[in-house]
Amino acid sequence: MKKIVLLFACLLALTSVAEAQKGKLVTLKDCYIYAQSGRNSKAKGSALSLSTGMTYSMANVIDQASPKQIDIMLYFGKFGKAKEKSFNLFAPNNPSIGEIIWEKDGGTSPFCKFEGPSKDPYGYMWLKNWTVRNATKLQLVTDVDFDKATFESVNALQVEDNYNVANVKVGDIILFQTAETSSSPSKKGLIKITAIEDDETKAEEAGNGQYQRLILTIKIQK
Repeated sequence: MKKIVLLFACLLALTSVAEAQKGKLVTLKDCYIYAQSGRNSKAKGSALSLSTGMTYSMANVIDQASPKQIDIMLYFGKFGKAKEKSFNLFAPNNPSIGEIIWEKDGGTSPFCKFEGPSKDPYGYMWLKNWTVRNATKLQLVTDVDFDKATFESVNALQVEDNYNVANVKVGDIILFQTAETSSSPSKKGLIKITAIEDDETKAEEAGNGQYQRLILTIKIQK
Protein backbone atom coordinates (compact mmCIF):
# COMPACT_ATOMS: atom_id res chain seq x y z
CA MET A 1 0.00 0.00 0.00
CA LYS A 2 2.83 2.35 0.91
CA LYS A 3 4.49 1.65 -2.46
CA ILE A 4 1.28 2.57 -4.30
CA VAL A 5 0.95 5.81 -2.32
CA LEU A 6 4.61 6.64 -3.00
CA LEU A 7 4.22 5.92 -6.71
CA PHE A 8 1.12 8.12 -6.85
CA ALA A 9 3.00 10.91 -5.08
CA CYS A 10 5.89 10.65 -7.56
CA LEU A 11 3.53 10.77 -10.52
CA LEU A 12 1.78 13.78 -9.04
CA ALA A 13 5.11 15.53 -8.53
CA LEU A 14 6.18 14.83 -12.11
CA THR A 15 2.85 16.13 -13.39
CA SER A 16 3.27 19.29 -11.35
CA VAL A 17 6.75 19.84 -12.79
CA ALA A 18 5.46 19.31 -16.32
CA GLU A 19 2.62 21.74 -15.74
CA ALA A 20 5.03 24.33 -14.34
CA GLN A 21 7.16 24.05 -17.47
CA LYS A 22 4.23 24.72 -19.79
CA GLY A 23 3.77 28.22 -21.09
CA LYS A 24 7.42 29.26 -20.73
CA LEU A 25 8.89 31.98 -22.95
CA VAL A 26 12.69 32.00 -22.89
CA THR A 27 14.69 35.15 -23.68
CA LEU A 28 18.10 34.87 -25.38
CA LYS A 29 20.01 38.17 -25.34
CA ASP A 30 23.01 39.42 -27.34
CA CYS A 31 22.74 36.78 -30.05
CA TYR A 32 24.40 37.61 -33.36
CA ILE A 33 24.48 36.58 -36.97
CA TYR A 34 26.93 37.73 -39.66
CA ALA A 35 25.84 38.68 -43.15
CA GLN A 36 26.97 36.67 -46.13
CA SER A 37 27.26 38.27 -49.54
CA GLY A 38 28.39 37.21 -52.97
CA ARG A 39 29.46 33.60 -53.22
CA ASN A 40 31.75 33.12 -50.25
CA SER A 41 31.26 31.21 -47.03
CA LYS A 42 31.16 33.65 -44.11
CA ALA A 43 33.53 31.96 -41.67
CA LYS A 44 32.20 33.96 -38.72
CA GLY A 45 28.71 32.53 -39.00
CA SER A 46 25.66 33.34 -41.08
CA ALA A 47 23.49 30.50 -39.75
CA LEU A 48 21.64 30.63 -36.41
CA SER A 49 19.61 28.35 -34.15
CA LEU A 50 16.63 30.17 -32.67
CA SER A 51 16.25 27.69 -29.81
CA THR A 52 19.79 28.16 -28.50
CA GLY A 53 20.93 31.48 -29.96
CA MET A 54 24.08 29.78 -31.27
CA THR A 55 25.67 30.95 -34.53
CA TYR A 56 27.53 28.76 -37.01
CA SER A 57 29.51 29.09 -40.22
CA MET A 58 28.52 26.86 -43.12
CA ALA A 59 31.32 24.44 -42.25
CA ASN A 60 30.50 24.38 -38.56
CA VAL A 61 26.85 23.55 -39.23
CA ILE A 62 28.09 20.21 -40.52
CA ASP A 63 31.16 19.67 -38.33
CA GLN A 64 29.86 20.93 -34.98
CA ALA A 65 26.07 20.93 -35.15
CA SER A 66 23.35 19.73 -37.51
CA PRO A 67 21.28 21.37 -40.27
CA LYS A 68 18.23 20.58 -38.12
CA GLN A 69 19.46 23.21 -35.67
CA ILE A 70 19.61 26.03 -38.21
CA ASP A 71 16.40 28.08 -38.33
CA ILE A 72 17.48 31.34 -39.99
CA MET A 73 20.29 32.70 -42.16
CA LEU A 74 21.43 36.20 -43.08
CA TYR A 75 22.22 37.55 -46.52
CA PHE A 76 23.39 41.04 -47.47
CA GLY A 77 22.63 41.99 -51.04
CA LYS A 78 19.84 42.70 -53.50
CA PHE A 79 16.78 40.60 -52.82
CA GLY A 80 13.90 40.13 -55.27
CA LYS A 81 13.34 43.32 -57.27
CA ALA A 82 15.15 45.58 -54.80
CA LYS A 83 17.56 48.10 -56.34
CA GLU A 84 19.62 48.54 -53.17
CA LYS A 85 21.48 46.01 -51.05
CA SER A 86 20.07 45.29 -47.60
CA PHE A 87 20.06 42.73 -44.80
CA ASN A 88 17.73 39.82 -45.47
CA LEU A 89 16.81 37.17 -42.89
CA PHE A 90 15.55 34.00 -44.51
CA ALA A 91 14.75 30.36 -43.83
CA PRO A 92 17.09 27.67 -45.20
CA ASN A 93 14.12 26.46 -47.26
CA ASN A 94 11.18 28.24 -48.85
CA PRO A 95 8.42 25.89 -50.08
CA SER A 96 6.37 28.77 -51.47
CA ILE A 97 8.76 29.45 -54.35
CA GLY A 98 8.74 25.92 -55.70
CA GLU A 99 12.01 24.55 -57.02
CA ILE A 100 15.13 26.38 -55.86
CA ILE A 101 17.62 26.89 -58.69
CA TRP A 102 21.17 26.41 -57.45
CA GLU A 103 23.03 27.64 -60.56
CA LYS A 104 26.05 29.78 -59.84
CA ASP A 105 24.77 32.54 -62.12
CA GLY A 106 21.07 33.27 -62.30
CA GLY A 107 20.06 30.92 -59.50
CA THR A 108 17.49 31.54 -56.77
CA SER A 109 18.81 34.26 -54.47
CA PRO A 110 19.85 34.16 -51.73
CA PHE A 111 19.93 30.35 -51.55
CA CYS A 112 22.46 29.91 -54.36
CA LYS A 113 24.83 32.31 -52.57
CA PHE A 114 25.39 29.96 -49.65
CA GLU A 115 28.17 27.65 -50.66
CA GLY A 116 30.48 25.78 -48.38
CA PRO A 117 34.15 26.68 -47.70
CA SER A 118 36.28 27.78 -50.65
CA LYS A 119 38.22 24.50 -50.59
CA ASP A 120 35.02 22.57 -51.36
CA PRO A 121 32.27 25.09 -52.20
CA TYR A 122 29.94 22.51 -53.78
CA GLY A 123 30.57 19.76 -51.25
CA TYR A 124 28.40 18.46 -48.46
CA MET A 125 28.66 21.75 -46.52
CA TRP A 126 26.83 23.68 -49.24
CA LEU A 127 23.25 24.66 -48.33
CA LYS A 128 21.96 22.70 -51.31
CA ASN A 129 23.34 19.49 -49.85
CA TRP A 130 22.12 19.81 -46.28
CA THR A 131 20.11 16.75 -45.27
CA VAL A 132 17.53 19.07 -43.66
CA ARG A 133 16.69 22.64 -44.64
CA ASN A 134 14.17 24.13 -42.23
CA ALA A 135 11.25 26.13 -43.64
CA THR A 136 11.03 28.60 -40.76
CA LYS A 137 8.12 31.02 -41.08
CA LEU A 138 9.13 34.68 -40.71
CA GLN A 139 7.22 37.93 -40.85
CA LEU A 140 7.75 41.53 -39.82
CA VAL A 141 5.27 42.73 -37.16
CA THR A 142 4.60 46.27 -35.96
CA ASP A 143 1.81 45.88 -33.41
CA VAL A 144 3.58 43.64 -30.88
CA ASP A 145 4.97 44.73 -27.50
CA PHE A 146 8.23 42.81 -27.51
CA ASP A 147 9.20 43.62 -23.92
CA LYS A 148 5.85 42.53 -22.49
CA ALA A 149 5.44 39.45 -24.67
CA THR A 150 4.30 36.28 -22.91
CA PHE A 151 3.93 32.66 -23.99
CA GLU A 152 0.19 33.23 -24.37
CA SER A 153 0.45 36.49 -26.33
CA VAL A 154 2.98 34.99 -28.73
CA ASN A 155 0.97 31.81 -29.08
CA ALA A 156 -2.08 33.85 -30.12
CA LEU A 157 -0.21 35.41 -33.05
CA GLN A 158 -0.85 33.94 -36.49
CA VAL A 159 2.25 33.34 -38.58
CA GLU A 160 1.81 33.65 -42.33
CA ASP A 161 3.37 31.30 -44.87
CA ASN A 162 6.30 33.65 -45.40
CA TYR A 163 9.93 32.58 -45.24
CA ASN A 164 12.03 35.73 -45.50
CA VAL A 165 12.14 39.31 -44.25
CA ALA A 166 13.91 41.78 -46.52
CA ASN A 167 15.48 45.14 -45.68
CA VAL A 168 15.93 44.35 -41.99
CA LYS A 169 16.71 47.36 -39.78
CA VAL A 170 17.50 48.11 -36.15
CA GLY A 171 14.29 48.09 -34.11
CA ASP A 172 12.49 45.61 -36.35
CA ILE A 173 10.49 42.87 -34.62
CA ILE A 174 10.07 39.60 -36.48
CA LEU A 175 7.55 36.93 -35.62
CA PHE A 176 8.64 33.36 -36.36
CA GLN A 177 7.56 29.76 -36.15
CA THR A 178 10.16 27.02 -36.38
CA ALA A 179 9.67 24.19 -38.87
CA GLU A 180 8.46 20.72 -37.98
CA THR A 181 11.87 19.46 -39.08
CA SER A 182 13.73 21.76 -36.68
CA SER A 183 15.58 20.42 -33.65
CA SER A 184 13.08 22.56 -31.70
CA PRO A 185 9.97 22.03 -33.84
CA SER A 186 6.88 24.22 -34.23
CA LYS A 187 7.87 26.86 -31.69
CA LYS A 188 6.67 30.44 -32.02
CA GLY A 189 8.70 33.43 -30.94
CA LEU A 190 9.93 36.94 -31.61
CA ILE A 191 13.23 38.40 -32.79
CA LYS A 192 14.19 42.01 -32.11
CA ILE A 193 17.06 43.60 -34.03
CA THR A 194 18.89 45.60 -31.36
CA ALA A 195 22.01 46.72 -33.25
CA ILE A 196 24.14 46.41 -36.37
CA GLU A 197 27.84 46.11 -35.63
CA ASP A 198 31.04 46.18 -37.67
CA ASP A 199 33.52 43.33 -37.64
CA GLU A 200 36.26 44.65 -35.36
CA THR A 201 38.86 42.57 -37.21
CA LYS A 202 38.02 44.39 -40.48
CA ALA A 203 38.34 48.06 -39.53
CA GLU A 204 38.87 49.00 -43.18
CA GLU A 205 35.39 47.61 -43.99
CA ALA A 206 33.46 49.62 -41.38
CA GLY A 207 29.92 50.31 -42.60
CA ASN A 208 30.10 47.64 -45.30
CA GLY A 209 27.08 45.37 -44.80
CA GLN A 210 28.76 42.16 -45.91
CA TYR A 211 31.25 42.55 -43.05
CA GLN A 212 28.65 43.41 -40.40
CA ARG A 213 26.55 41.42 -37.94
CA LEU A 214 23.04 41.83 -36.59
CA ILE A 215 22.65 41.74 -32.81
CA LEU A 216 19.42 40.05 -31.77
CA THR A 217 17.28 39.39 -28.75
CA ILE A 218 15.21 36.23 -29.20
CA LYS A 219 12.09 35.18 -27.31
CA ILE A 220 11.04 31.59 -27.99
CA GLN A 221 8.52 29.15 -26.54
CA LYS A 222 9.81 26.22 -24.53
